[in-house]
Amino acid sequence: MDNKERAYQAWLGYYNSNKKVGKDKRKLVELANEFSRSMGLDTPPAVASLVLGKMGLKNVPGLRSK
Repeated sequence: MDNKERAYQAWLGYYNSNKKVGKDKRKLVELANEFSRSMGLDTPPAVASLVLGKMGLKNVPGLRSK
């Protein structure tokens, strides 16, 4: 599970910095959650709130923070 959580967070970070995908934060989170389902996760992993803040994703619907 730990590797999948890290992959989810890395996916968020990578595509958040992409100008086309990262522009719409809600769509970014939808795609990230779809990615987590493709890895076999029923619920998207929680990401540290500090990390979400640094990414500019704090309080975006669909993200879980820890």
